[in-house]
Amino acid sequence: MEWYPTPSYLAKRRVILEFVAGLDVSRFLEVGCGAGDLLSVLEKKGLSGVGIDLSASARAAARTRVSGGAVAVSDAELAGLDGGFDLVIASEVMEHCEDDIAFLELLGGKLHDGGHLLLTVPSHMDKWGANDDFCGHVRRYERAELNEKLVRAGFEPLAIYCYGFPICNIMKPLYDRAISKELDQEKSAEERTQNSSGMWLFPAVKRLFYLLFNDLTMAPFYMLQRPFYGTELGNGFFVAARKAPSLEDRK
Repeated sequence: MEWYPTPSYLAKRRVILEFVAGLDVSRFLEVGCGAGDLLSVLEKKGLSGVGIDLSASARAAARTRVSGGAVAVSDAELAGLDGGFDLVIASEVMEHCEDDIAFLELLGGKLHDGGHLLLTVPSHMDKWGANDDFCGHVRRYERAELNEKLVRAGFEPLAIYCYGFPICNIMKPLYDRAISKELDQEKSAEERTQNSSGMWLFPAVKRLFYLLFNDLTMAPFYMLQRPFYGTELGNGFFVAARKAPSLEDRK
């Protein structure tokens, strides 16, 4: 499975890592771990956890990046996993789900009360493009919609950031233009979802991507995106929420 860093991915990863740094996490779950880059980074920061993904090739790639001890990759499906995690991360997953409320409720079932959920999703339906079709997205999200669905699913929203401005906005038209040539309308939504775990554009120059796009070269963009979190200018939403206590626990 091909994987290489892109500006959009690195901008998103930075928001996730900055929020995780402020949490007390013993054990985490990443749903849709892809090739395992985030798993590897979290393991290096001393966390333990589990990653799962629909794609067998993604799981195989992720296993080469982690120890298999403190952080492991499981073949289990989300519904079959035991709960009790402090943190659940689902980055670029919920937009693939027809019933996203049910998906949020399923994620909540893997958290202990007070545990944290971190999501990233593409923002604004008016930004729909070829990449959304290629990856099998059902929707892009609006801020108010996310807030309302989190509450319905039993979460207390903590933060909703519109991240990535301006670097993701610059890159999106380039991705859409390049990926439009790769679109296969015959593929099912499930096949497109599994394809979204990997990098299907520019694999011949992936070494150049590692050279051009890294934490050092992206540092100015990491700083630049922060003042715009409260705007609608970015290309994606980062969401942080806390699992609310059940009604029985509140009594």
